Amino acid sequence: MQIALLGSENEPQVIHVASALKSEGHEPIIVNTQYFGKHWQLTYDPDFHDGLLHFLDSYPLDNNRMTLSEVHAVYWHQYLPPAMPHEDPKQAQWIDQEVTSALLCWFNFSDIKWVNGISAIRAHQCKPSQMQVAAHLGAHLPYTFVGNSEIAAFQFCNNMGEVIYKPIRGGETTHFLHKGTQLRHQLSQLLLSRPVMLQAYVPGINIRSYVFGDEVLSVQIESHDTQTAESQHHKPLIVITPADIQRLCVAICKGLDMHWCTINWRKTAKGDYFFLDADPCPDFLTIENQTGMDMTGRLIKVLTQ
Repeated sequence: MQIALLGSENEPQVIHVASALKSEGHEPIIVNTQYFGKHWQLTYDPDFHDGLLHFLDSYPLDNNRMTLSEVHAVYWHQYLPPAMPHEDPKQAQWIDQEVTSALLCWFNFSDIKWVNGISAIRAHQCKPSQMQVAAHLGAHLPYTFVGNSEIAAFQFCNNMGEVIYKPIRGGETTHFLHKGTQLRHQLSQLLLSRPVMLQAYVPGINIRSYVFGDEVLSVQIESHDTQTAESQHHKPLIVITPADIQRLCVAICKGLDMHWCTINWRKTAKGDYFFLDADPCPDFLTIENQTGMDMTGRLIKVLTQ
């Protein structure tokens, strides 16, 4: 069974998943999108609805080619922007768009089981969209403001107690907003450069749920006193979430067109769970090593079913 792994050949988790697939008798092929054009190329026939990935280096494939329709699944770990040469800087943006559009012929190939696919990746890049889906499925959300209207943001903050601000797409840490006489000025400075997402602070603890199809594993993760489940210094604790939260995890995963994911929750002292975000291509090796939970086996099962 051919399974492609999207990411760097030097990334520990990609190497780990490839090794696990090999041990199960499957044929993993690591595809680094950064090398598109230089080390591998794409052809696609829309009338025949099939295509090929052509590898210029030595791969364990017939004629160094992989037929799209013969790929059972793709494990999407990381998309690395292709490093295409740009002789004319004025055309650089257009060339990048052409490259991305060509790759979409593969990313949109629906006969492949994408774990996870482009729609899930794009939803992750707009966390409010994820939140809307989760709320529709029954999840509680922290009171949230998204935008760059200074007046509306100021009114939101005045109606809340403690407020945090976080990036809409991700990639930066969450911070408390210091309310007081300088609040309006602070918001003005923030919104000059970018829109923001503001949330009412929810006192509680951080829970991360790992969803593998219909299975859910959860851990409590210590962090700084904000609604983010990141810490480099504390060992996670295995926790059992209530059955209704486990069902909600599975529903959110499927609702966001994912086969597996992590979901970050904020759990209050009363036991209420507030949805924060879902990650379609999370890291899991560190948590697996720290807790002993078999996440690799569950991911391999998702990829090969």
